[in-house]
Amino acid sequence: MPVDVSARHANELPPLEIHDVPGDAHSLALLLEDLDSPLGEVTHWLVWNLPPTTQRVDSLNLPSQARTGMDAFGKVGYLGPVPPEGCHHYRFRLLALDAELDLQAGATRSQFEHAASGHVLAEARLTGALCMPTPDHGS
Repeated sequence: MPVDVSARHANELPPLEIHDVPGDAHSLALLLEDLDSPLGEVTHWLVWNLPPTTQRVDSLNLPSQARTGMDAFGKVGYLGPVPPEGCHHYRFRLLALDAELDLQAGATRSQFEHAASGHVLAEARLTGALCMPTPDHGS
């Protein structure tokens, strides 16, 4: 992943292209997870109720009906990757849902998963790595 998307730099969502959404989808959801956190899978971003016709999502292009959830750090919105050092793998998950979710903005990942349970028609994943230099503790 480009370092610009990290929380230490521009903290901007990289542009994501969406293709081949099932015809019976009523909405889409996107998640960004850190797969290598010592805390387990950490949610960096969560958004739902994207229209199924959405073809591109980026920091400047989020549809007005979309709702953004709370990340693992208690904040609502996008928090770019922020590995303390070394490499972490980050996974974007796109979910095609058979309904819009009746869930308020700011909902937690647990609330989202409960609301989305039984509504997932398809899922796509994109995984990238971001590596930060390891501090030199010997000098």
